[in-house]
Amino acid sequence: MSDPAVPLTLGSRILSADGYAVVTDLERHGVRLRFSTGEDRSVTFTQLQARSIGDDGPQAVHVSLFPWWLQLEDSVRREALFKQECVLEARTGFRFGLRELAQPGEPFYPFGHDFGLSLAARYREMSKVVSFERFTDRAVMRRVYDGELQDHRIAPRTLQRWDNLWASGGLRRLVDGRAIKGRQAFDVIDADFRRLALEKFAQYDGSKSRPNLQEIERQIRVALKNEGITDPHLPDRITQEFLSYHWRATGSSVRAQRSKSLRRVAGHQSYPAQHPSELATDLTIANNFVLDPLRERAINVEVGVIHSIATRVIHGIRVFPRGARGIDVGLLIYDAMRQFAMVVDGTTIDDFRWCGIPESLDLGGNPVHIGRRPTVKRDLTIQGVHYLPGVAPTSLRSDHGSIFVGEHFRALLNHFGIELRLSRGKKPTDNPHSERKMEDLERAYQQVPGYKGRSIHQRGRFIGIEADEPLLTADELERHFRRWVALDYHRMPHDGLTLPGAPGIRLTPLEMHDALADATGRILVPQHPDLLYQFLPIIWLSPGHAGVEHKNLTYDAAVLEDFRSVRPGTFRAQDSAIPFHIDPRDVTRLWFRHPDTDRIHEVPWKARHLIHAPLGDVVRDRALERIKERGGNRSINKTRVMRQIIDEIGELTAAPTTDEWRSKLAAAQMRWEQSQRDHAEVADAHRQLEEQAAAGLPRIRGAEGNTTVDRAQDSSFDFDAPLPDYDGEAI
Repeated sequence: MSDPAVPLTLGSRILSADGYAVVTDLERHGVRLRFSTGEDRSVTFTQLQARSIGDDGPQAVHVSLFPWWLQLEDSVRREALFKQECVLEARTGFRFGLRELAQPGEPFYPFGHDFGLSLAARYREMSKVVSFERFTDRAVMRRVYDGELQDHRIAPRTLQRWDNLWASGGLRRLVDGRAIKGRQAFDVIDADFRRLALEKFAQYDGSKSRPNLQEIERQIRVALKNEGITDPHLPDRITQEFLSYHWRATGSSVRAQRSKSLRRVAGHQSYPAQHPSELATDLTIANNFVLDPLRERAINVEVGVIHSIATRVIHGIRVFPRGARGIDVGLLIYDAMRQFAMVVDGTTIDDFRWCGIPESLDLGGNPVHIGRRPTVKRDLTIQGVHYLPGVAPTSLRSDHGSIFVGEHFRALLNHFGIELRLSRGKKPTDNPHSERKMEDLERAYQQVPGYKGRSIHQRGRFIGIEADEPLLTADELERHFRRWVALDYHRMPHDGLTLPGAPGIRLTPLEMHDALADATGRILVPQHPDLLYQFLPIIWLSPGHAGVEHKNLTYDAAVLEDFRSVRPGTFRAQDSAIPFHIDPRDVTRLWFRHPDTDRIHEVPWKARHLIHAPLGDVVRDRALERIKERGGNRSINKTRVMRQIIDEIGELTAAPTTDEWRSKLAAAQMRWEQSQRDHAEVADAHRQLEEQAAAGLPRIRGAEGNTTVDRAQDSSFDFDAPLPDYDGEAI
């Protein structure tokens, strides 16, 4: 199909040379059709041309009619369809010839077989009906008054003649002969030639180079001879028209061919997302350069987005270095589970801050009620609080990228009970919502320096530093995206967001979130301040008197005093090891969850205070490799390793020797900075909780300050408790 804006679903109406047909089943490479003649047959997508004719027209046209049918004047086509519908209603009782396509009230007396009248009697009654309809049609009567038509009435014998024409040749015989003089349909071409031609053109899906049209015709004729067909009926002009039409339909470039091929294999029913917790995610290279401070040059980064399919709300957006890892995209789910807020006060724009437990799910400030006509009164000012809602994902749609099927990401999804719904490889149309979300980001890209266009064809000669532009850093670009989401994207009505019963109203993503929250009610969101550590890998280590050792780094803290000599089986059956969380972005510390208090405690590297450079797993592993390269495994021992590692890290970070290592170091720096922000948010959440407990008030610090939450007795706040039911009036 060439027009994806006209989708095919069960019940779609198809126009063919034999009348109308209805889609009864969606197959892998096509659809199953039931024709008005009573025949059932399967057709491929390549045999259909998506086309909507008029307000009440069919969704597609069968190959037997195009391009002949599509080249006719609109008035000629409307007249032919009118004649066909008269014939079909008289014969079957249904305007479109099929019970599956019945219009309200059909069948009307006396049309069809149900009332027992002869076909001649039915046409006498049809004559009265259509004559009255034409009499009330001002356009027809104007043609009569102007002398263009002799009479507005249609005699029964005229209807009988239309019936005979339709029975002998279908829709083509009902077209005014004066309008089709010199035109032929493609079905005059040998059927085997058309079959082989369609098979040949279907091969050009973007995976192979396409020869010229003459060579394709030669290959088709050779295939005919190989099948023993030596004298096919191939009128020269219409054959060349047929080949040219399908030549253009495949696409003029490999990219266009790939795109058209994807449309043919894409799903033809919408993804049934009906809850805000059904999410989708994707990762793409940013269309902006960012500044690498280490090398003072423009570099590429990747942007990850996670959003709700049903509401189009963007729940998380992060900027990663090239080559994102499983832990990076896992943090997108972490962001989706937390509610954020951003405050605009005058010209001051605050950063997004974790709000803790939300007081209300009315995030847009515009109540939208299911079953009643929504009245949307949008506030044009950007002043005040802008919320980014949190959800507990139930499913996640993603592509087949290695980071989404990796062990760490899969383990995260299993831990939180999130169903992973993978798209097929190299089929971006399986996840159209995420692909469109990346298109929406284009507006945000263009608002800041360093924009390089969506392709090389849009790229200017001078970009970034070469254009003397003050490039943003990766952190600044991420903050720009979050502000754009809050102040622009979430405030703009979305064409894909409507409510049943109110198709003319377009809602913003936050308004749609409110509407679904009104329907779904309770939304459970994990709100524990230590939620971050559930997204970090776990390593099992055995504490000794000097602490715990991992990758030749020794970690220790006072919290380990009670666990230096634990009995085997205390934490796991096979040994005396205990679990630690590790953040690969910053390996200068581990994190230990105390089994009695359920609090997370930091366990730092003993030599952490001696270095002032970002230390991720990449830098640590490279330092250990260099030590071994110089002295073998014996060079690494407990007495000398600390000083050696410190020296190597100093050399690697202070004076990178190769451009490749500079790139890795820049990526490590970017990840390290993100880790500091993530852990700082956790520390701030704990600080707020402690302040509230000290004050004896059940308070939650949000973007606007402290907001009191009514509690009957308990003055402490349970972060593990589910959210209350917000079906009532918002506070």
